[in-house]
Amino acid sequence: MKTMAWTSAGGGLVRATVGILLTGVLLGLVSCGGGGSDNRGSGGGGSAATASPAPSAGRTSTPSPAPPSPAPSRTTAGPAPAPSPTDAPRPVVWSSEPRHVDHALPGSATVVGVRSGHNVAVGIAFDRLVIEFADQVPGYDVRYVPDVRSPGEGAVVALRGQAFMEVVLFPAVAHDEAGQPTLRTPSTGGGHPSLVQYRITGDYEGYVHLGLGVDDRVGFRVLELSNPPRLAIDLAA
Repeated sequence: MKTMAWTSAGGGLVRATVGILLTGVLLGLVSCGGGGSDNRGSGGGGSAATASPAPSAGRTSTPSPAPPSPAPSRTTAGPAPAPSPTDAPRPVVWSSEPRHVDHALPGSATVVGVRSGHNVAVGIAFDRLVIEFADQVPGYDVRYVPDVRSPGEGAVVALRGQAFMEVVLFPAVAHDEAGQPTLRTPSTGGGHPSLVQYRITGDYEGYVHLGLGVDDRVGFRVLELSNPPRLAIDLAA
Protein backbone atom coordinates (compact mmCIF):
# COMPACT_ATOMS: atom_id res chain seq x y z
CA MET A 1 0.00 0.00 0.00
CA LYS A 2 2.82 2.41 0.65
CA THR A 3 4.41 1.63 -2.69
CA MET A 4 1.29 2.36 -4.69
CA ALA A 5 0.78 5.60 -2.83
CA TRP A 6 4.31 6.76 -3.80
CA THR A 7 3.78 5.72 -7.28
CA SER A 8 0.61 7.70 -7.44
CA ALA A 9 2.29 10.54 -5.79
CA GLY A 10 5.31 10.13 -8.02
CA GLY A 11 3.13 10.08 -11.12
CA GLY A 12 1.47 13.24 -10.04
CA LEU A 13 4.81 14.77 -9.40
CA VAL A 14 6.01 13.76 -12.87
CA ARG A 15 2.87 15.22 -14.46
CA ALA A 16 3.32 18.36 -12.43
CA THR A 17 6.95 18.64 -13.46
CA VAL A 18 6.09 18.07 -17.15
CA GLY A 19 3.38 20.68 -16.92
CA ILE A 20 5.79 23.20 -15.47
CA LEU A 21 8.30 22.50 -18.20
CA LEU A 22 5.67 22.91 -20.95
CA THR A 23 4.50 26.15 -19.39
CA GLY A 24 8.08 27.46 -19.41
CA VAL A 25 8.56 26.51 -23.03
CA LEU A 26 5.35 28.24 -24.08
CA LEU A 27 6.30 31.36 -22.15
CA GLY A 28 9.69 31.40 -23.86
CA LEU A 29 8.09 31.09 -27.28
CA VAL A 30 5.68 33.88 -26.52
CA SER A 31 8.54 36.02 -25.24
CA CYS A 32 10.52 35.45 -28.45
CA GLY A 33 7.59 36.34 -30.69
CA GLY A 34 6.38 39.37 -28.80
CA GLY A 35 8.62 41.80 -30.73
CA GLY A 36 6.52 41.24 -33.86
CA SER A 37 6.43 38.59 -36.56
CA ASP A 38 9.22 38.48 -39.14
CA ASN A 39 8.70 37.86 -42.78
CA ARG A 40 8.91 34.12 -42.31
CA GLY A 41 6.30 34.13 -39.39
CA SER A 42 6.34 30.68 -37.74
CA GLY A 43 3.58 30.83 -35.19
CA GLY A 44 1.60 34.06 -35.16
CA GLY A 45 -1.52 34.42 -37.17
CA GLY A 46 -0.99 38.17 -37.96
CA SER A 47 0.17 39.30 -41.38
CA ALA A 48 3.79 40.42 -41.60
CA ALA A 49 4.40 44.12 -42.51
CA THR A 50 6.87 44.80 -45.34
CA ALA A 51 9.25 47.63 -44.49
CA SER A 52 10.54 49.90 -47.32
CA PRO A 53 14.34 49.78 -47.63
CA ALA A 54 16.08 52.90 -46.38
CA PRO A 55 18.19 54.78 -48.89
CA SER A 56 21.87 54.03 -48.71
CA ALA A 57 24.09 56.69 -47.17
CA GLY A 58 26.08 58.77 -49.66
CA ARG A 59 23.79 58.06 -52.63
CA THR A 60 21.71 61.02 -53.66
CA SER A 61 19.03 60.48 -56.21
CA THR A 62 19.08 63.42 -58.67
CA PRO A 63 16.95 63.75 -61.80
CA SER A 64 18.79 63.29 -65.10
CA PRO A 65 19.33 66.63 -66.87
CA ALA A 66 17.12 67.15 -69.88
CA PRO A 67 19.01 67.19 -73.21
CA PRO A 68 19.69 70.76 -74.40
CA SER A 69 17.25 72.06 -76.95
CA PRO A 70 18.83 72.52 -80.36
CA ALA A 71 19.68 76.10 -81.17
CA PRO A 72 17.41 77.60 -83.82
CA SER A 73 18.99 77.48 -87.22
CA ARG A 74 20.23 80.83 -88.47
CA THR A 75 19.47 81.68 -92.03
CA THR A 76 21.81 84.15 -93.62
CA ALA A 77 20.18 86.13 -96.32
CA GLY A 78 22.34 85.94 -99.42
CA PRO A 79 22.44 88.35 -102.31
CA ALA A 80 19.44 88.43 -104.56
CA PRO A 81 19.92 86.09 -107.53
CA ALA A 82 20.96 87.78 -110.70
CA PRO A 83 18.26 88.00 -113.35
CA SER A 84 18.51 85.18 -115.82
CA PRO A 85 19.75 86.24 -119.25
CA THR A 86 17.34 86.25 -122.12
CA ASP A 87 17.99 85.17 -125.65
CA ALA A 88 16.08 88.13 -127.05
CA PRO A 89 18.41 91.02 -127.99
CA ARG A 90 18.07 94.13 -125.93
CA PRO A 91 16.84 97.18 -127.83
CA VAL A 92 19.66 99.55 -128.68
CA VAL A 93 18.94 103.21 -128.02
CA TRP A 94 19.96 105.34 -130.97
CA SER A 95 19.81 109.12 -130.80
CA SER A 96 20.25 111.93 -133.27
CA GLU A 97 21.44 114.35 -130.56
CA PRO A 98 25.00 115.76 -130.75
CA ARG A 99 27.89 113.93 -129.04
CA HIS A 100 30.77 115.94 -127.61
CA VAL A 101 33.70 114.41 -125.68
CA ASP A 102 36.94 116.09 -124.55
CA HIS A 103 40.20 114.19 -124.06
CA ALA A 104 43.27 115.85 -122.54
CA LEU A 105 46.20 114.58 -124.61
CA PRO A 106 49.94 115.24 -124.34
CA GLY A 107 49.97 115.95 -128.07
CA SER A 108 47.83 115.59 -131.17
CA ALA A 109 46.35 112.29 -132.33
CA THR A 110 47.37 111.26 -135.81
CA VAL A 111 44.72 110.01 -138.22
CA VAL A 112 46.02 107.07 -140.27
CA GLY A 113 42.86 105.52 -141.72
CA VAL A 114 39.19 106.07 -142.54
CA ARG A 115 36.94 103.25 -143.73
CA SER A 116 33.28 102.23 -143.65
CA GLY A 117 31.06 99.19 -143.95
CA HIS A 118 27.54 97.85 -143.54
CA ASN A 119 26.93 95.62 -140.49
CA VAL A 120 24.17 93.56 -138.86
CA ALA A 121 24.51 92.65 -135.16
CA VAL A 122 21.87 91.08 -132.86
CA GLY A 123 19.26 91.81 -135.49
CA ILE A 124 20.17 95.49 -135.87
CA ALA A 125 21.47 96.84 -139.19
CA PHE A 126 23.80 99.83 -139.23
CA ASP A 127 26.54 101.48 -141.27
CA ARG A 128 29.84 102.04 -139.45
CA LEU A 129 32.43 104.72 -140.11
CA VAL A 130 35.79 103.86 -138.48
CA ILE A 131 38.52 106.46 -137.92
CA GLU A 132 41.86 104.91 -136.91
CA PHE A 133 44.66 106.70 -135.07
CA ALA A 134 48.36 105.97 -134.76
CA ASP A 135 48.53 106.54 -130.99
CA GLN A 136 45.40 107.68 -129.15
CA VAL A 137 41.73 108.66 -129.54
CA PRO A 138 41.32 112.46 -129.40
CA GLY A 139 38.30 114.47 -128.36
CA TYR A 140 35.43 114.61 -130.83
CA ASP A 141 32.22 116.39 -131.73
CA VAL A 142 29.63 114.59 -133.89
CA ARG A 143 26.39 116.29 -134.91
CA TYR A 144 23.87 116.87 -137.70
CA VAL A 145 24.31 120.18 -139.51
CA PRO A 146 22.30 121.99 -142.20
CA ASP A 147 25.29 121.59 -144.52
CA VAL A 148 28.99 120.76 -144.24
CA ARG A 149 31.44 123.64 -144.71
CA SER A 150 35.20 123.52 -145.14
CA PRO A 151 37.11 125.02 -142.20
CA GLY A 152 38.81 128.35 -142.83
CA GLU A 153 37.09 129.05 -146.12
CA GLY A 154 33.51 128.33 -145.06
CA ALA A 155 32.56 126.97 -148.45
CA VAL A 156 29.80 124.36 -148.64
CA VAL A 157 31.13 120.87 -149.30
CA ALA A 158 29.00 118.96 -151.81
CA LEU A 159 27.88 115.60 -150.41
CA ARG A 160 25.23 113.14 -151.57
CA GLY A 161 22.36 112.40 -149.20
CA GLN A 162 19.25 113.91 -147.63
CA ALA A 163 20.90 114.82 -144.29
CA PHE A 164 24.41 115.90 -143.36
CA MET A 165 26.67 115.25 -140.40
CA GLU A 166 29.97 116.82 -139.38
CA VAL A 167 32.70 115.08 -137.37
CA VAL A 168 35.41 117.23 -135.77
CA LEU A 169 38.48 115.60 -134.12
CA PHE A 170 40.71 117.58 -131.68
CA PRO A 171 43.57 117.82 -131.08
CA ALA A 172 44.31 115.79 -134.21
CA VAL A 173 46.24 115.94 -137.45
CA ALA A 174 46.12 113.99 -140.70
CA HIS A 175 49.67 114.87 -141.79
CA ASP A 176 53.23 114.46 -140.53
CA GLU A 177 55.79 117.17 -139.66
CA ALA A 178 56.74 117.46 -143.32
CA GLY A 179 53.14 118.18 -144.27
CA GLN A 180 52.62 114.83 -145.96
CA PRO A 181 49.28 113.02 -145.47
CA THR A 182 49.37 110.21 -142.90
CA LEU A 183 46.33 108.43 -144.30
CA ARG A 184 46.87 104.84 -145.46
CA THR A 185 43.33 104.69 -146.89
CA PRO A 186 41.36 106.86 -149.33
CA SER A 187 40.03 110.08 -147.82
CA THR A 188 36.54 109.51 -149.20
CA GLY A 189 34.06 106.62 -149.43
CA GLY A 190 30.50 105.48 -148.64
CA GLY A 191 27.86 103.84 -150.80
CA HIS A 192 25.89 102.22 -147.94
CA PRO A 193 22.15 102.30 -147.09
CA SER A 194 22.55 105.10 -144.51
CA LEU A 195 26.10 106.36 -144.98
CA VAL A 196 25.84 107.50 -148.57
CA GLN A 197 29.16 109.39 -148.67
CA TYR A 198 31.97 110.61 -146.42
CA ARG A 199 35.13 112.66 -146.99
CA ILE A 200 37.79 114.50 -145.04
CA THR A 201 37.02 118.18 -145.43
CA GLY A 202 39.78 119.82 -143.39
CA ASP A 203 43.07 119.34 -141.55
CA TYR A 204 43.67 122.70 -139.99
CA GLU A 205 45.31 124.04 -136.77
CA GLY A 206 44.93 120.83 -134.72
CA TYR A 207 41.45 119.98 -136.00
CA VAL A 208 40.51 117.30 -138.52
CA HIS A 209 37.05 117.65 -140.10
CA LEU A 210 34.95 115.03 -141.88
CA GLY A 211 31.66 115.53 -143.68
CA LEU A 212 29.04 112.74 -143.96
CA GLY A 213 26.15 112.56 -146.40
CA VAL A 214 23.37 110.45 -144.85
CA ASP A 215 20.28 108.99 -146.50
CA ASP A 216 18.07 110.42 -143.73
CA ARG A 217 18.37 111.91 -140.24
CA VAL A 218 18.76 108.60 -138.40
CA GLY A 219 19.88 107.73 -134.89
CA PHE A 220 23.55 107.07 -134.32
CA ARG A 221 26.02 106.09 -131.60
CA VAL A 222 29.76 106.74 -131.07
CA LEU A 223 32.16 104.12 -129.68
CA GLU A 224 35.79 104.36 -128.63
CA LEU A 225 37.75 101.22 -129.53
CA SER A 226 41.28 100.07 -128.73
CA ASN A 227 44.07 97.91 -130.21
CA PRO A 228 44.43 99.91 -132.40
CA PRO A 229 42.84 103.13 -131.12
CA ARG A 230 39.74 103.89 -133.18
CA LEU A 231 36.58 105.93 -133.17
CA ALA A 232 33.48 104.20 -134.56
CA ILE A 233 30.33 106.08 -135.64
CA ASP A 234 27.35 103.78 -136.20
CA LEU A 235 24.36 105.03 -138.22
CA ALA A 236 21.10 103.07 -138.02
CA ALA A 237 20.27 101.53 -141.38
